[in-house]
Amino acid sequence: MAEASDLLTLYTRLATLKLLPRAGWLQRGVAQPESVAEHTFGVAALALLVGDMVPGLDRGRLLALALVHDMAEALLGDLPASARRILGADVKHAAERRAANELFGALPQGAHYLALWEEYASAATPEARLIKGLDRIEMLAQALAYERAGSRALAEFWEGAERGWGDEFPILAQLAAMLLERR
Repeated sequence: MAEASDLLTLYTRLATLKLLPRAGWLQRGVAQPESVAEHTFGVAALALLVGDMVPGLDRGRLLALALVHDMAEALLGDLPASARRILGADVKHAAERRAANELFGALPQGAHYLALWEEYASAATPEARLIKGLDRIEMLAQALAYERAGSRALAEFWEGAERGWGDEFPILAQLAAMLLERR
């Protein structure tokens, strides 16, 4: 009974992500910004689709990483890029880790979820690195959607969009280039 109660408590916390707007869009005046949960769905959908195109990856792991990557925000909130700049990446990561620890700690399988979160945060595996790239692709796709709907203060989201994709997953650079072309 306690295990089911802990699971329900965790899910109730995670469900708040459906109502938590993405801070970057909110700061730029987007009228109805996507929620963290909507963003997570986008990353998971991309993981499912792109995972079929990249041989040798564990698609189940891709989906798990996509789902867990922003779960700590259920306790911490969605910190904008300016928070990392002001606080420093180490402080932000430590706060996110503490939040993930608190979220998952009560579940018997909590260590597994925390390990997935750490794998993503540290980009420790090819799957985690692909999800990090897809997180960025999803953000660019959302920026394009907002610009097409009339939002104008989103140029900074596109800065460096053509760079930093590396050679590990050429599909990421291809998707970024296509989004830039459609802009």
